[in-house]
Amino acid sequence: MIPRITQRSDSKIIGMEVRTSNQLETMASSAKIPLLWKKFHEEKEKIPNRKNEQTSLGVYTNYKSDHSGEYSLIAASEVSSLDKIPEGMVAHIIPPGKFLIFSAKGRMPQAVVNAWKQIWKYFANGSQFKRAFTVDFETYNSANEDEVDIHIAIL
Repeated sequence: MIPRITQRSDSKIIGMEVRTSNQLETMASSAKIPLLWKKFHEEKEKIPNRKNEQTSLGVYTNYKSDHSGEYSLIAASEVSSLDKIPEGMVAHIIPPGKFLIFSAKGRMPQAVVNAWKQIWKYFANGSQFKRAFTVDFETYNSANEDEVDIHIAIL
């Protein structure tokens, strides 16, 4: 998996949030992410000012430490305005910055799980880049349900 580098401007998102950790997500009894995505897909039509109705984002933010600590995950849509936030949802701004983009294909959610394992290995094996642990995000497009781009913020 060879990433490509990009510089991005900021993005506004609205979605639903959970606080979790990779450790919690390894056990079905404590996993929150599958339920978050289910609820998001049931209620995303309530989000006003969506930029692209086919695209959903999984935004990782508020890292306690690194990939082994707690983080917040927001299942979201990119929006043009944060003026109206539906009840039970949150707004967030993905700050501008440099990102490495890792692309994965395959049956979801296993393809994205495998991609994250490769990303952790990439950074653990002495990459020339250092993770920022500010905000990372996955981009899903309903037209290509077996593909995901994972954007990792770097210093």
